[in-house]
Order: sequence, then structure tokens, then C-alpha cells
Amino acid sequence: MKSTANKKNDSNKIGSYLVKLRIDKRTVIMVRTAESLKMWKSKYPDAVEVL
Repeated sequence: MKSTANKKNDSNKIGSYLVKLRIDKRTVIMVRTAESLKMWKSKYPDAVEVL
């Protein structure tokens, strides 16, 4: 049981680049990687990063 918890924590460390991206008034998404952020910003140029 303990090993699965460690794997879960390790996955969070790998994807520790988390950014909330507000696409429109009611849509907010979480982005894990810089590449994903770049892709979403290209699709929605008016998107705003929320801290």
C-alpha cells in the first residue's frame, strides 16, 4: 500500500508545473506542462493565467 502512495507523490513531483488558465468567464483549466500552456495560449490568445 505504501508503494502506491509513493508513486502517486512522484507523479505530482513530475507534473509540479501547475497553472490555472482562465479561458473565458466560466472556464478555468489546470495546465501541467509548459508545452500544454503554449498550446492552450495559441488556441485561446485572450486566456489569462490565474495564480
